[in-house]
Amino acid sequence: MPDEMVATEDVTRPAKDLADVRVLKRRPWVLLASIVALLSCSLELELLEQLDSLTAYMRLSEIFWDASVALFLLLGMATTWWLLLWLLARGADFLSSTSRYATPMFWCAGLAFPVGYFGIELIKAIRLLSRHSFHMGVYGSFILGPILLLIGLAALYKIGLPRVQRICLARLAPIGWFHIIVVSVALFGLWFRGIHVFHDFVHPGQAVVDSKLPDIYLITIDALRADDMSVYGYHRNTTPNLQRFANRASTFDYFFANSNFTTAATTSIETGKLPWSHRVFHLGGFLRGPATEQNLAHLLRNRGYYTAMISSNDMAGPVQHRTMDSYDSVERLLPACGLTAYYRYTDLPGLNTLYTLYGTLLRTSASLRSDLEAFMCNTTPPSPAEPVFDRARQLLEETSTGQPHFLWTHIFPPHDPYLAPLPFRGTYLTSSQLTHVYNYIGFDNVFLPRNVSGDELQARYDEDILYADNAVGKFLDWLDRTGRLDRSIVIISADHGESFEHQWFKHTGPYLYNGLIRVPLLIHLPGQKQPMRVHDPADQIDLLPTVLQLVGSSVPDWGEGISLVPVLEGKPMVEHSRFTMNLEKDSIFKPVTQGTIAVIDGDFKYVQRLDTHQASLFRYKTDPFDQNNLVHSEPVVAGRMQRMIEEKLRQVNQVSPAKQVATYSHAAQF
Repeated sequence: MPDEMVATEDVTRPAKDLADVRVLKRRPWVLLASIVALLSCSLELELLEQLDSLTAYMRLSEIFWDASVALFLLLGMATTWWLLLWLLARGADFLSSTSRYATPMFWCAGLAFPVGYFGIELIKAIRLLSRHSFHMGVYGSFILGPILLLIGLAALYKIGLPRVQRICLARLAPIGWFHIIVVSVALFGLWFRGIHVFHDFVHPGQAVVDSKLPDIYLITIDALRADDMSVYGYHRNTTPNLQRFANRASTFDYFFANSNFTTAATTSIETGKLPWSHRVFHLGGFLRGPATEQNLAHLLRNRGYYTAMISSNDMAGPVQHRTMDSYDSVERLLPACGLTAYYRYTDLPGLNTLYTLYGTLLRTSASLRSDLEAFMCNTTPPSPAEPVFDRARQLLEETSTGQPHFLWTHIFPPHDPYLAPLPFRGTYLTSSQLTHVYNYIGFDNVFLPRNVSGDELQARYDEDILYADNAVGKFLDWLDRTGRLDRSIVIISADHGESFEHQWFKHTGPYLYNGLIRVPLLIHLPGQKQPMRVHDPADQIDLLPTVLQLVGSSVPDWGEGISLVPVLEGKPMVEHSRFTMNLEKDSIFKPVTQGTIAVIDGDFKYVQRLDTHQASLFRYKTDPFDQNNLVHSEPVVAGRMQRMIEEKLRQVNQVSPAKQVATYSHAAQF
């Protein structure tokens, strides 16, 4: 190339670049579309990471609608970020000293955040596809984000702003406009389907004269294991109020949850079905079609009851279960502190956004949000118990028309983080360990909080039990003072337990240790003044037939439990095997072949891991912490109980998947 041509190009290129900058300065929408493109591609990478787990319990059409909502939220984030920077750039334009930096600042800052976000998702996706064992950890995104930001700024400086702008115009902007069109069409589709933001509702009760049906109060306490309750002989006095209540109730010594996490277990309570029958295997699982009406509230409502549910855990409520139509009142209590507006306006009945927007589709932004909330509310218990019972008292007074009530209240404590309010905090652990929400970040099934022992962690958990017991006790006292307790059925239990043994903490996962599945059950009948102790095993699916028999209703044939009324009347327990399970590894659309199933029969608990074929056998009454595996020393018992699981599983796999396929087609229009 002649020297004069090179010189001419060197002179004209800056002029062309300057002209490009001036043109793009007048077209800020290109930056907005580019931000949308980067965030949208980040969502698609995140969807790629989670697709296998999502398709285990959601159809592709269901995933599409939830992803559309996630994309809309990212579009809102992009627009907010862009608008903030645009206003700053416009302000800088008016100052002679900063006007020359306005456009570079606008573009550099505008691209920095979405490039960092996209980089994090890209690294996660590469790690997933390569099956690499590297794990970013809790703080990985917060460390990696700034590093990627610095790399991006260096690359921007090297490439040059004009060239970056041309790339955005030619490559990114069309992708952004495409996603904006998709969001617009999806929003219209959601509106057409009737999807809307959930609002608490309280319908008026019906005036009833002289009803002889008792009120029913079901109180479930999240993650409460029986082993840490003084009412069950624990060495700390953690449940003095429940002990007082037990003096006029029946206490079941061996009551088992049907699963070791909230959604599956509370669905079993509500439906009277085992997880392999109601097919809610996953934290984000839900009922479909006719199954949404096969629940206790629906049956009691048909019997004339006013049915209500108040919960401070989304995964335990009718919105997640898709049983809202069975209730006259549903109230969802938001966290006491933090970004409560986000939780309220992303709760869309008919979609799975309660779970997917923080558990799968927007996990990176959810981690950032959780960290921000922990910073904002570092000493505040995230979901206190008192508001649940405050609303319960108010509801009972507002709907006091003579109509009998079925009221289910679910409180979050003592679920982690184990952060009881004062004066309960410090009762069992006086050190400064674990006194802030931030201390629990990174706490996992196998990773304790930093510099904390298992005993210290359990002490904080016990303080939270003491707090929950106090809140429940005050509500029970109010029922007593107002004369409601004596004429009511009151049931107190938990969704699942909590683990502090076997180097496995919290709950969920493949294990079914006693700490995870043995939970309290106390039942008070109308007029009961004397205590009763029940030593025979029972499980959550027994609650539905028990309540129905107590109010004189027939038990439906789809229920799998047995009524406990004969036991409450002092008669022998009917021999019946109890099953509990974790099937999170299984797809609801296929036969059950993975996960863990336990059967309780007589004095033994047999646990079978389906995927690894590992088996355990324990005497659960005399070995409460599952320390002595008898699978080899008691081969006859182990073989008999293994065959029980295999036979039942064979029946389940022949029937349930086919029924579910029919249910899904029936429920195609949410």
